[in-house]
Amino acid sequence: MYQESPHVPDDLDFPCKDPLVDYNFVGSCDGLLCISGGARDLFLWNPSIRKSKKLPISGSNVHCSSYLAYGVGYNECQDDYKVVEVMGSSHSEYGFQNEFRVYSLRTNSWKMIQEYLGVIFCNDPAKFVNGRLHWIATRVSDKNDSWFISSLNLVDETYENVGLPDLVYGNFDWELGILGGNLCVFCDYYKVQMDVWVMKAYGLVESWTKVASIPYFRAIEHSPFPVFISHNDEILLQHGSSLLIYNSTDNTFKHPQVQIHHGYEIQFSLYTKSLVSPHFVED
Repeated sequence: MYQESPHVPDDLDFPCKDPLVDYNFVGSCDGLLCISGGARDLFLWNPSIRKSKKLPISGSNVHCSSYLAYGVGYNECQDDYKVVEVMGSSHSEYGFQNEFRVYSLRTNSWKMIQEYLGVIFCNDPAKFVNGRLHWIATRVSDKNDSWFISSLNLVDETYENVGLPDLVYGNFDWELGILGGNLCVFCDYYKVQMDVWVMKAYGLVESWTKVASIPYFRAIEHSPFPVFISHNDEILLQHGSSLLIYNSTDNTFKHPQVQIHHGYEIQFSLYTKSLVSPHFVED
């Protein structure tokens, strides 16, 4: 990222390349990437060891769903990697019903867990922090349309809410992220700034800290999205199909010369190399 000459990224050869299928990144954990292919197919793929696996069908009726949300995490107690599928659909009594299905890499099978009724989840990929998957959610009965952070504990499969930082409310959008292994909230005050909040101690509301306010400037059409924060507080940002580096100390931007294929819809995510196999038990 700091080379003066243009850097050509490595081309990772994803084994499933059907031109008629829309592939999307839906999560990662310990070097395992989870890729969705169309409405039903899910793949686990470790590019470092060039191994992939198509997961069995979860059994959910995706054609009746209002949305699908996913998350990928690790259950340390069971030494098992999990993929969670949330299917939201209409429900006559509660107005909305969420079916949670959990895939175990160790057993290569899915199971249903306790429902979470009356809540609508944002379908962005869940953020895995402190053994829990986190989504933005809102209650169907909430006429103010206020959103909160909902978590799923992968050990005991229970749901909890995580307290938000003391946000300055107004006209803004917000998303969840992970920076330095900590849960983050990105508040985008359109054409003004993006505030970056980090939960320094998981579960303690008072530990939310605003680490940066990234200013808007006219050269940027779309709000940048933080991907990574370095030890010296530089923040790597996605801006459309390119990358920026923001230094919160001197309030400056750098444009690394990275040759990315333009003209495509680009998804960025932080990935750590590992030897974890998507076949896990067999290997």
